[in-house]
Amino acid sequence: MVYLLVAVLLLTAWQLTLRARREGLLRVVKGLAVAAVFGLLAGVFIGLGARAGMAAITFANGGTPSITLAGSFTVVSTFSSYGIALGIVYEGLFRRLLRANGLAYGGLLMLSSWYPLAQAAAQQLTGQPASISLVITSGIVVALMWLPYGLTLEALLRRWQSRMTARTVANAAA
Repeated sequence: MVYLLVAVLLLTAWQLTLRARREGLLRVVKGLAVAAVFGLLAGVFIGLGARAGMAAITFANGGTPSITLAGSFTVVSTFSSYGIALGIVYEGLFRRLLRANGLAYGGLLMLSSWYPLAQAAAQQLTGQPASISLVITSGIVVALMWLPYGLTLEALLRRWQSRMTARTVANAAA
């Protein structure tokens, strides 16, 4: 998994270098800053999904999930920060490859993280649940993390891009 991450980061850096040569460094840096902020905002879905997964583990172990405001805030804010890097990777590499399809990006993230997250959750279980229930539950939790993240990230980026395009056209006409 680490090797895949390194390859994605290198490809992202390469694509950003090429884009900076074509469009200018300032425009690329501005786009990355916007992608990072929007990634953080959309990352709330990652945090909420992680919190739901933690509660599901407690429930599966026969306990009652104790959800506190401080604990939930810590989990959501920590996992939301992953959205920053993922937003930059999406803007730098995957947005063009996936033809600005946030659902496809969320699906890609879901498929690449489903097994590792399900395996980590299974290690926290005290009993031996049926494999099918583990697969279904982990799939739902992982889908609730990544699919809304990808859709929201693309919606925010598309809205910002259309405003910048409209502003550029208005400035050119003036």
